[in-house]
Parts: sequence; C-alpha cells; structure tokens
Amino acid sequence: MNKKAAVYVHGKGGSADEAEHFIPLFPDSDVLGFDYRSSTPWEATEEFAGYFSDLKKKYGIVTLIANSIGAYFSAAAGVDRFVDKAYFISPVTDMERLILDMLWAGAPVFPSAAKKRKLLQETHTLKKSALFEVKPAQWGMRGDPYFWGHLKDLIDGKEDIATPDDLERFIKKEFYSLSGNQKEMTGAWSEFIIVDRFAHGGMTSGGVSGEWWIEDGIPLLKSRFEHFLRAEALRTDEEKGFVIRPERDEDHREVEELVRESFWNVYRPGCLEHYVIHLLRDDKAFVRDLDVVMEKDGRIIGQNIFMKTVIVKESGWEIPVLTMGPICIANGLKRQGYGRKLLDYSLEAASAMGFGAVLFEGNIGFYGGSGFDYASKFGIKYHDLPEGADASFFLCRELRPGYLDNAAGGVYRTPAGYYVDEAECEEFDRSFPPKVKLKLPGQLVK
Repeated sequence: MNKKAAVYVHGKGGSADEAEHFIPLFPDSDVLGFDYRSSTPWEATEEFAGYFSDLKKKYGIVTLIANSIGAYFSAAAGVDRFVDKAYFISPVTDMERLILDMLWAGAPVFPSAAKKRKLLQETHTLKKSALFEVKPAQWGMRGDPYFWGHLKDLIDGKEDIATPDDLERFIKKEFYSLSGNQKEMTGAWSEFIIVDRFAHGGMTSGGVSGEWWIEDGIPLLKSRFEHFLRAEALRTDEEKGFVIRPERDEDHREVEELVRESFWNVYRPGCLEHYVIHLLRDDKAFVRDLDVVMEKDGRIIGQNIFMKTVIVKESGWEIPVLTMGPICIANGLKRQGYGRKLLDYSLEAASAMGFGAVLFEGNIGFYGGSGFDYASKFGIKYHDLPEGADASFFLCRELRPGYLDNAAGGVYRTPAGYYVDEAECEEFDRSFPPKVKLKLPGQLVK
C-alpha cells in the first residue's frame, strides 16, 4: 500500500476547508481536512484516534499538519500511533497556562461566568485535570528533530500565550535533549517539526497579526510552508553524502577551527572570524534557529550563521533585516558545490521563518547565483561609506518580494557584535595550534 495522505487539523475558529491551501505542497498525497467536533481532549481521544486509525488502513504513509489546539488534541489522542511525520504550526504546549491567561484577559473561553469562577476557584487542582495532561509517551519521537534546533528559542512564549515560556520543559524533558542525546520514546513519529512561530495574535513580525487562519494570514503561512519544504529537501544530499543540521554546543570548537582554517590569511594576515563567531553565539541579535553546520562522513565541513539588524531611514523608521556570516566550507572542498547547497538551504530556512531580506558583504560572482544583487539597486547605503565610493561588495537579497520597496535612502547597520578587539582575538587564538600570518596580495587589511 503506497498511497499517501496529508491531513490538516485546524485550530480554534478554523475549518477543514483550509486544507485546500496545502494541496500544492503535497502533490504526491491526498490532502484531507479533518472536520472534527471535539472541544476537549477527552472528546478528542475517541474522535481523533478513530479517524486516524481508519485513515491508516487506507494509506501507507500519513502526514499530519496540525495547527494550534489541533496539535494539542492530536497529541492528547495519541495519534502518533498512526502518523509517520507531523508538522506542528504554533502548537498549544500548555493548556493550563493558555486557559488561565485567557481567563485573566477576560476572553470568553467558557460559555458562562459561573464556569469561569468555578475554574478559577479550582486552579490549584488544574494540573491533575485530564484537560492539561499529555503524557510524554503519547508524543514520543525518534530521529533527529533537525530543522531549526534549539526550539526553546523558536517559540519563546513572550508574544504568544498559546506557546508559553515553558516550551523548554515541553520539548527538552518530554521529547529530546537539546544536546543531541535522543531519548528513546514509545511513540511512532519518524519526525516531528515545528513549522511556524508567528501564528497567533500579538506578534506582528513577518506581517501576521491575529490568528493565522484569517484570510490575509493563510497566504503568508502557505508561503513559509513552501520555503520550509524546499529547505527540508535541500538539507540532505545522498550523492554528495552530506547533511545540514543545527549546530550543537559540542560542535563549537570544531566549527571555530573550521572557520579559522577557512579564513586564515584571506582578508588579512591571520583572521578574526573564528573569534567573531565565538562571541556572536551569545549576542542578542544572533538567530539561533539559523545557526547550521554541514556534516559529511562524521566531520563538519561547513557552517553558516545569521544576525538580526536594521536599515535606518532618515525619518528614524527601521526596517528589520538579516545579515549573514561568517559562512564557509572546509579547505579542499571549496568550489565543489557545497557552499551553494549550504547557502540555498540557509536562505530557504530564513524565508520559512518569515524574514524579509538579507544584506551583507560578499562577492557578487558567487552570491549572485543565489539571487543576491547589489544593495545599491535598492537604494540602500552602507554605513560610513563615503558618497561615490565603491559599494560593489555590499549585497542584498529580498526573501519576500517587495519587502524593500520603501528602503531607498536607508542606511544599513552592521551589528555591533562583528566588531571585536584584535588584542582579545590574539589571546583567543593562542588556544589553537600555531599558524603563520602572511601578507598576501588581495587582502583587505594589511
């Protein structure tokens, strides 16, 4: 039985009809919308389990796309027994916290004031209620939850009450260790992936305000999902034998050694890049979800990072953008296509996260092949660059068409974290094997 199904489970206020938006994204599957009637986890336990059990009898592979409370209900019902892969879109991670926050905000969660009062009076017993319990065994997973890693930062709970700040507990203790030591769980997910963090109200980053299933939100989420799937397809190349995955804490030294070898004597005698990346990981502008490495035969051969920054207009208005790098491929493997694969993956991942544009310093000869152009074509200025000076090094790519339509005249600001103390770098460099600094033609700094 080779038939495939992709099942969309809507959130509160949504409908099964929204499944039609996902039809183009799963061309090899029957895309279905689950028009469930449950309003509590105990109702969902019976309804969801019955639906997915019957579905699994008809299809060899079942993919779940679950939004918000639909993801919570799916987990509470234990549908992992029947699902091969799950995509969770802003899942409800803590029902107790969600309901209490909504009650305190005056939201009409329950139909009567009497029920509200009764619930508040029994707050101390809520954790014992079946409403709030989803056993870890019901959620179990195997394999590497690869896509963005560090999911505790992906959904930080500061803007979205449906995904509160205890997500680290929700993921780390019940699913897997962020250090990469996978826990053996009893569930059947081959992979579980959190797709989107901008789904609920209160967060306007990426252009979504209000619940994502509103008419304006669907196309944007669909676009992110498309980028997500393209990035997923790019992360592994069996022919070249590599995989792209999140950088882990234990990778830090190996990555710094890779960066040092790759940049040594390229732009200056010696290099600063390995010290820069060492510091940037703790910078508030660092985008942890885009901190990735390329691994081949058990060895890290490439890496890339992104930082948040802004374009500042004369009026003071700021346009949020990304800057990129250092990005590198190991010496001996350059000019073999690895760098392009890593770059294209990173850009698709950034697009999936909703970022609008990337600006940085690079060579148009290489980066032009991945859609970059001169930033001057957008009318964007590089900070501290004299009028009329050569700005051909300053590149830009829109991740969302039209995002920079009003950026002309704005000034790009390099994040402060890239400026490091050279004496401190010299001290840091002493912890690595000695290398000879050389003055070479073409270096930018002599």
